[in-house]
Amino acid sequence: MNHKTLRGGIAAVASAALIAALAVSTPAHAQTKAIVIGLSSDPAPTTYDPIRYSGGQRLFYESLYDSLFLPDGKNGALPGLAVSSSLASDKTTFKLTLRSGVKFQDGSALTGDVVVANLMRAVKAGANDNYASYQTFEKGGSSEITSVTADGLDVTIKFAKAQGDAAALFVGQPGMIVSAAAAANPDLMKAKPMGSGPFQLAAAGTVKANTYKETKFAANWRANQFSQVGMTYRVFQNPQAQANALATGQIDILDQVNSASVDFLKSRKIGMVQMGGHIFWMNFWNGGQNPPGHAVVGDKNVRLALSYATDRAALVKQLFKGDRPTANMVPFGKDGFDIGLDNTYIYSPSKAKQLLADAGVKNLVLNIIIGPGDVAYASAIAAQWAKVGVTLNAKVFTTLDEYFGAVGSEPFGFFDTTMANLPGFSAGVLVYGFGNFMGVKNAAVNGSLGAALGNPNAATIKALNDALVNEAWVVPLREGFAYTGYNTKNILKPAVGVDGTVVPMLADIKQK
Repeated sequence: MNHKTLRGGIAAVASAALIAALAVSTPAHAQTKAIVIGLSSDPAPTTYDPIRYSGGQRLFYESLYDSLFLPDGKNGALPGLAVSSSLASDKTTFKLTLRSGVKFQDGSALTGDVVVANLMRAVKAGANDNYASYQTFEKGGSSEITSVTADGLDVTIKFAKAQGDAAALFVGQPGMIVSAAAAANPDLMKAKPMGSGPFQLAAAGTVKANTYKETKFAANWRANQFSQVGMTYRVFQNPQAQANALATGQIDILDQVNSASVDFLKSRKIGMVQMGGHIFWMNFWNGGQNPPGHAVVGDKNVRLALSYATDRAALVKQLFKGDRPTANMVPFGKDGFDIGLDNTYIYSPSKAKQLLADAGVKNLVLNIIIGPGDVAYASAIAAQWAKVGVTLNAKVFTTLDEYFGAVGSEPFGFFDTTMANLPGFSAGVLVYGFGNFMGVKNAAVNGSLGAALGNPNAATIKALNDALVNEAWVVPLREGFAYTGYNTKNILKPAVGVDGTVVPMLADIKQK
């Protein structure tokens, strides 16, 4: 399964000079050709509602919608639709002032009441509402919103718990605002986008799941930041088709290059930007406290035994050349990374056998449901675990219900995500999200998570990283590298990492 994390940051109060710079920066010259961006998945399979999706679709939706805040590249926030903000001393009340004169593409105006209507979708979300980007705002989430009120262009947001980074909770898709009509009736967005972004969808030339044509929305407050007259997004779900399209000039840039295609594209003089930080791991559902059938993994010794029985270096050498074996949930060199974990959880069949013996476990058999992309992974790990007397049976799902239902019946699953914000991801997915649907509590994990959310710094994030791994809530395997490819003949090398991912921000994709 692939899951993208929501980002966090520090509440910001914008200066007048910075606001002005963002609003009126002018390109050196206009371009007459639309940039063609290749996407590795369909960004709008069911609706153009940005809140239904998460960070993987950000590059598409930031062309159509404006966010309350923009990322500053330092885990903080810059002005977007909100020009200033302040967080009360108790960190539960967040006030922001909206930009004046903003128009949506349906002709309506941005007001405080529109923002209220947007965020109330999170407050009122029910069990059947699939608001991917609002997960942390929903009831029970780590950044649960209890109320939103407005007075003109001033908006007040109240959280159930203290937030150390309120502004950047609304960076990207969680902060994208739809028009009043769309907020009142989200089904309207099944037919078309209803945002205020710098581009607007063109009916002519748009073919769902294949090609999305966009033209400049001249009324946008930062339209002058974009030199191109239009945008075209093309979807290529097959990795080889993606690479061929980039190599032959059908597209100017590809959001996510499959690692197997990197050498081929470099040989064709395609530019490549690379970024680490993509962590792959095994996630024990509910911290290992699963329903009967796999209750044995509720014993921490058993989970730790499986960690020691996993030869991470061999996995990388065999299947993922170029990646880095790791026992960390934090990327190498980032705040919270602990080299001690890598030095502790070295492949040791003898330790694994001893831990299983201490737990009184013999001839352990584990059954899991996997996706087709995890077959090689599971086969390699099964061979390693067999050496310590553990049998791993991995079955590829036949229906999506079976796949997603594994969280309630299987011991663990394979995960990967760009780990830009371990506290936010742990709260939204591992501890308070679907990875722990039983609401299991672990003193070390819950305690360190609370400290990291309240005061995210190198020490608190390291403590959370250590707790997750030492309690074997997770078993990290490797740190992978993400790639974005671009045509060097007509695209300048894009900046990456601004929002914690290798995919450039739309404003950073510039033509020569």
